[in-house]
Amino acid sequence: MPPSPAPQVTKELILQRTDCKQLADVKKLDLSNLGLENIDGNLFSQMPNLQDLNLSKNKLAAFPEDLGLGKLQVLDVSENNLRSFLSLAQFQELEQVNIHDNPYTAADREQLTFLLPKIKSVDGDTIQDNHRQYLKRVFGTSLEEKVELLWETQYKSLFKKSQSAGVQRLLQDQFIQRAKQKIQAGPASMAQLRDWRIETIASKLVAEQDLKIARGEASMSSKRSHEESSTNGVSSEAEAPSKKPRNVTFNDKVVNAAEKSSETVTSRDGRVKVDLLPKTLGRTLAKKVVPKPASKKPSPTLSKDSTADYEPSHILQCHSLKNNRDDMKTMVWKCVFEPNPDKTEESTSIVATCGGESVCLLDCRTGKVVQKFSQPKEDFFCVVWMTIPLDDKKEKMTNILVVGGKKGKFYLIHPQQNIWYAEHEAHRRDMCSMVVHPDQPTWLYTGSYDKTIRLWDISPPKLPNYECRIKKLAEWSPPSIPLHMLLFPGRNLLLAACRSGCFGFKLNHKEENWKKTYTTEFTFPKVEKCTEDGQEVETEFMDNMTLISPDVIASKLVGHGCIYLWNLPGTLKRSAKIKVQGPQTLKVQPVAHLEWSETFIDYIYFKMWPGYDVLVCGDDVGNTWMYDVSKFLTRKLPEDTPVPPAQKLFWPDCTWNGTRLSKESDKDEVPTVVSPSSSMSETKVRLLPSVNDIAISSTGDFIVGVTDCNLVFMWRKNKTVE
Repeated sequence: MPPSPAPQVTKELILQRTDCKQLADVKKLDLSNLGLENIDGNLFSQMPNLQDLNLSKNKLAAFPEDLGLGKLQVLDVSENNLRSFLSLAQFQELEQVNIHDNPYTAADREQLTFLLPKIKSVDGDTIQDNHRQYLKRVFGTSLEEKVELLWETQYKSLFKKSQSAGVQRLLQDQFIQRAKQKIQAGPASMAQLRDWRIETIASKLVAEQDLKIARGEASMSSKRSHEESSTNGVSSEAEAPSKKPRNVTFNDKVVNAAEKSSETVTSRDGRVKVDLLPKTLGRTLAKKVVPKPASKKPSPTLSKDSTADYEPSHILQCHSLKNNRDDMKTMVWKCVFEPNPDKTEESTSIVATCGGESVCLLDCRTGKVVQKFSQPKEDFFCVVWMTIPLDDKKEKMTNILVVGGKKGKFYLIHPQQNIWYAEHEAHRRDMCSMVVHPDQPTWLYTGSYDKTIRLWDISPPKLPNYECRIKKLAEWSPPSIPLHMLLFPGRNLLLAACRSGCFGFKLNHKEENWKKTYTTEFTFPKVEKCTEDGQEVETEFMDNMTLISPDVIASKLVGHGCIYLWNLPGTLKRSAKIKVQGPQTLKVQPVAHLEWSETFIDYIYFKMWPGYDVLVCGDDVGNTWMYDVSKFLTRKLPEDTPVPPAQKLFWPDCTWNGTRLSKESDKDEVPTVVSPSSSMSETKVRLLPSVNDIAISSTGDFIVGVTDCNLVFMWRKNKTVE
């Protein structure tokens, strides 16, 4: 069952404890040792005269923003689960704070000197004037001058009016990484504080430059904006995935275009109506729009009967926040088919999707939401299936769904019994990636925005109370955020795709020479003039990779306009010739470049068709790219020319309530099916969504994609044309 509701603070409780007649009269409040997991911002904002607040010995993991406690001077949040104190910056009059027995670092403690101008003591220890002056001199004025000098001399001129938000984000990342590498400040023990201050100063300089540009030019529209995100309710110094939403609304029902008949998909989010192109028109559109390769050679034939046409079957809106049917802002991030517990190499027709506060299980045969699990104030970014023995009985296997998100927790769900039975605080920051060990089904690797990778051993639940043991086995420290991971137990290797590149780690943490830092960096071809205005931007931002064979890996770097295929054993062989102290750098020589979108939008993931030699990937305009990679599984020499997709499925042209999802440039106009309540003259056009993730069933009968505008789409193999 879901965790029991946490205790709540009420107006009556506060008045009872303070002997006040109204909240505005409360000046001192003790709410310690109540088991609180969160506090009501609306309730606390009614106490503007509060000066002394005790929240110690609770279970708080976050502090709400904008509580309105402008007169607060004393705060006790000791013995909680707070991992960051950035949100305390709202209490500018704070003089005394107790924070002991929280999972924070020394750098987190020193941040308070910069966040709270009137702070006098922390945990009863008076902040000495000489220490305050030292911190502000080294990490304040001096560091600001160094960052500003780097900005003025090397980066300020690179920011231009015509750039997209994606290009600017890449430049900002490059500026911050360069500043961290070049600028020294304070002792090594204060490196985390230095990095935080560099990011704060650099982000401010970029924001000021953006404001200057905006004054001379209207702000540009972007499908994905990297605004400052929040983690556990507090502002974060590194951005979690975010996109700029679109303003689109829905009607009441779902239409199955393949059968040209109305079908209602019922979920807790209400019903949706989408009018799609007829299946014949869908195939006509595909033939019309797919350009032929320049060589005029036909596209490669996909392996094992995968050349069958696909037709759109369902589009669902099932992750709406607070059951709002007009919600087009919630982003759905990941989708993965459920494995057959008896034959894990095969999948069922059930696919799990995660985004916003919810995790949904969809049946591709019917297009219906069969189960939905929600966690208030979460934002789920990653999901994975674990097939493990039930109650330690290896005769019977079952599927456990694991999901993680912005709170740094992962949650365990047993869909077969409709039970959400456990949650665990795994990281200090947002969880962004998970992978299960191929040989140890109870081992889960998690990656986070706190720049750590951690290994957990999750025991099978013990019935009937679903008791389970979760044990941390190891931890690695990549140089930047790990967005995807691959495991090679036979090579003692863990590969991590990070914002600053691809890095290798020793996988066997039980060995004597095991290291938690990376041992190998894999570098890829540099990209020149990859922006729309011809500006050079060097980026090593790798947001995805996957295995296409035991030896060959597919990797995608933001802004490169292709997907690289490269041979791991061949690359590692060159390491034997390199004798260096510390981490070594290996240059990757791709065996092929798969043609893909030129977009700078990140967090677009791809997958392999299980058991087949077909790679599927979405893009920034709703399309699905399918590649035949069979001939590259044993290739050692690189392919001379880029490899086009063998098949490309285009987003079905659809309208609802007078709003149409369409291409940004619509030179090749196609007919549009509209709802009876609207006319063609009334139809409004909205840009096509980005496909954040995509999955294909083991039989190839179903393709599912999730988007940045709260839509899940399904394609079904057209059996009649086989």
